[in-house]
Amino acid sequence: MSIVELREYKLKPRMREQWLSWMQADILPYQISKGMRVLQTYIYTDENDAEWFVWLREFDNEAHRQQVYANTYDEWWRREIRPRVFEMIEQESIRVRLLSPVHVVS
Repeated sequence: MSIVELREYKLKPRMREQWLSWMQADILPYQISKGMRVLQTYIYTDENDAEWFVWLREFDNEAHRQQVYANTYDEWWRREIRPRVFEMIEQESIRVRLLSPVHVVS
């Protein structure tokens, strides 16, 4: 059964356009090249007018998820990309939720 990962990041003030541009130009193509399946990306504004970036990623199962993580988040990522990420998003705001499909009978 596939796993869908819902990730939410609170953007720092005035970082929306820079974040979205970087995600589109660099982050998403890099992660996809490493085997990440990105289903969709979203932006929403919460009740305090903070902007959040939300995205959905899909994996075949937990073993696949761990394999893709190992391929993606290497030393280069930790050294070069991770510091830049936290220039644009609030590190403590990161939320990752694993979603499992539910069959609902109507």
